[in-house]
Amino acid sequence: MRNNYKSAVEDGNWFRVRVCVVGNRIRIWVNDDPTVDYLQPRQPSRKPERAGRVLSHGTIALQGHDPGSKVTYRSVKIRTLPDDADPMADSRASDAGYGAEVNVMDRLAGAYIPMIDFHIHLRGGMTVDKAVDRQAVTGINSGVLRNLGQGWPIENDTQLREFLDSVAGRPVFVGLQVNDRDWMDRHAKELLDRLDYVLADTMIMPMPNDDSPPVKLWMPDLYTIEDPEAWMERYMQHNLRVLAEPVTVLANPTYLPPPVEDKYDELWTDERMEQLIRAAVKNNVALEINAKSGLPHERFIRMAKRLGAKFSFGSNNFDDIPIDMTRCLESVKRYGLKKDDMYVPGTE
Repeated sequence: MRNNYKSAVEDGNWFRVRVCVVGNRIRIWVNDDPTVDYLQPRQPSRKPERAGRVLSHGTIALQGHDPGSKVTYRSVKIRTLPDDADPMADSRASDAGYGAEVNVMDRLAGAYIPMIDFHIHLRGGMTVDKAVDRQAVTGINSGVLRNLGQGWPIENDTQLREFLDSVAGRPVFVGLQVNDRDWMDRHAKELLDRLDYVLADTMIMPMPNDDSPPVKLWMPDLYTIEDPEAWMERYMQHNLRVLAEPVTVLANPTYLPPPVEDKYDELWTDERMEQLIRAAVKNNVALEINAKSGLPHERFIRMAKRLGAKFSFGSNNFDDIPIDMTRCLESVKRYGLKKDDMYVPGTE
């Protein structure tokens, strides 16, 4: 009922697993990191062939699923708890505010749809520990990142190494949001190779022309757009340049800045959408469905699915306040997304 897609332990290493089952609550730790904190509802959602997979009683099995793999247990200890043990005697991180209703998450888990939020910034009070707790209680896996670029939290290899070391061995995916277009040449390959994914967006571009300094498009006081159609032609080339970089996720695809955001259907023609999508497919870049921005629009998502694109989910937080992921959760049914439509690092 809870699928974890990032292993905190590399093959060939001993690790400690602790499982605690009290009443309707199951908790699992790997090397003291919480990976699951599941509360089974009164009427759990199960496929017909799995109707009996509910908390009950009986024996305990230790099973290795993958054919040809080898799992070794060094020590197994079991402690029986009293029948009147309180499931909530130990504190539980809050799962409120994420929109991750238990039965919805159970159905998605049963269909093996990877629910991973790759757009969790470690800023504004958000920490790796909070991301780990959140994925344990909601079932939404976490991808944590920091911004990389001149004037951003990570500017040099020393800062990049410190970040990577600080999250090493935690059960979360680790990424960067890259803000400079020469990022891949400015940093050591051995450090970049430690990343699970690289996220980029198209919200910083040279203005008013290609030889100008880059500006943050979400700050309209810094620039003007006199001819929306001419600007859109430049913006399309900017999108394609970003997609040609060794990035793995494009955040907020089809973003338009404030001066022209009311011209979405006019500027984002079917031809431009298809050009962007085909570039993403060619370069193995997943297209983010953002939880709060409304991007991309339905027309784009349906076209992207038809053209064979991969998708990812993202919240893009600014602090540690929960972000409702309902839009992402509902998109699975709305657009008929399957397991193979979703991006998972290391499975390409």
